[in-house]
Amino acid sequence: MPRVNKSFVLILLPFVFVWPASAANDTAHDEHLAAKYGLRVPPASREIPPAPDWIRQAEIVSSSAAVWEGYEFLLKETPVTRLVRARSGHTRMRLSDYYPEEKVSGLDAESVSGILLLSHVPHSADAFRLAHEHGIKAIPYLHFMCVHTNYADQDIFYFEHPEILMKDDKGHWVHTGMDGSDRLHRFRTCANSPSYWKLSLAYVKKMMEWGADGVFIDNAGRRPACFATQYNSVRNPEFEPYVHEHLFPDASHDYAWGRFLEAIRTLVKSHGDDKIVVLNSGIGDPWQSTGDCCMWESFIYSWAWEGRRHTWSDVKAKAKANQWYLDAGRRIVALAFLEPKRHDMKNNSFWAFACARLVDFVLWVNLDHTEVEFLNRVHLGRGLESVQETEQVAHRFFENGLIVLNDSLRDGEITIRVADGFAGTQLLDLYDGKATVPVDEGMLKVRVPSKMARIFVAHATE
Repeated sequence: MPRVNKSFVLILLPFVFVWPASAANDTAHDEHLAAKYGLRVPPASREIPPAPDWIRQAEIVSSSAAVWEGYEFLLKETPVTRLVRARSGHTRMRLSDYYPEEKVSGLDAESVSGILLLSHVPHSADAFRLAHEHGIKAIPYLHFMCVHTNYADQDIFYFEHPEILMKDDKGHWVHTGMDGSDRLHRFRTCANSPSYWKLSLAYVKKMMEWGADGVFIDNAGRRPACFATQYNSVRNPEFEPYVHEHLFPDASHDYAWGRFLEAIRTLVKSHGDDKIVVLNSGIGDPWQSTGDCCMWESFIYSWAWEGRRHTWSDVKAKAKANQWYLDAGRRIVALAFLEPKRHDMKNNSFWAFACARLVDFVLWVNLDHTEVEFLNRVHLGRGLESVQETEQVAHRFFENGLIVLNDSLRDGEITIRVADGFAGTQLLDLYDGKATVPVDEGMLKVRVPSKMARIFVAHATE
């Protein structure tokens, strides 16, 4: 079976996509605030250079926590000073807070053999080093929507930095809404706060200096308005007096969030053009261009529902809506939640892989310790044609193989003409693992059951 070639050369494409003018309008930031916090605010982006070639060549990426050996999440006691309510009033007291440390001792590299990128890597210099030793790129999970209150979150104790928290129009702290609940241990942060910029960029810098190949940013959707600047005169006895400031005083929170993402991208790219930013929930938002990749979470399969939800038609529609992004050299990473206890791993993995690759998406799935780990090592290469579809059966030839997807309600055998540039004389059916399909005078026949997909790879003639 073909294996992934892990030695890539960065190719600078001869085009640069120009971002629509309406999304590139620059709103002035407060230069005095920027200087006060030591911030360099990059200008609003107007172009979309292509993503690094290595991620454009990726076919599957992963984020499995199970591959890390000896993983530990430790909370180190750290002394902090807080204002505490006592009988004598609010008193400054020395208390203990907790600073997280993540440790790993090894990486089960065989279970992710062939994977180009691991995301959600433990925040540990050892984790990045271990991944690199096995030829794997590695990026950490980061979030900037809220801050946890039960430990220092990305090096931020919120009691030491209340100025980063947003407030609603009534002057109340805003809890994080999720799954229909308000998470009392998570408070929303303000992406327009120069203090939050400084603290967050310092943490990104720390990850990059530890060896990260970029960052994954969760919850990259739109931001509600922050009204905290209107309540600076309100005394809060839990904190020393502070002032909530906005770096972009005349802009919406959405706009400030987009510029914040651009600042993160600028910092990440300062460590090398081959570094990447991956955004979750960025598809269709104005700041999508700040990500080398944007995630489609719960692609077809999810922990939140049973079976398939998104259809092949849905996948094609999403690809069409994001064609400008793909044409610019960026990628959609499609995260399918597949679990051996809940899914038919073989058929569902083949379906997810086929749907993603047919439209030039990168499949994000964890296949370690399953019967289909071999999909990690499939490298079909560049598409030789666009998707061909007749009577709900789609197919596409790649440099090293063929994908056929049968979206119809009937099983069938189809005859396919080989695409120009395909040099293989016979194909190995990966589903069977043994059967080969010969190419006869530029034609071949394959059988694909209803609502199933098959992957064929070029097979050398013995």
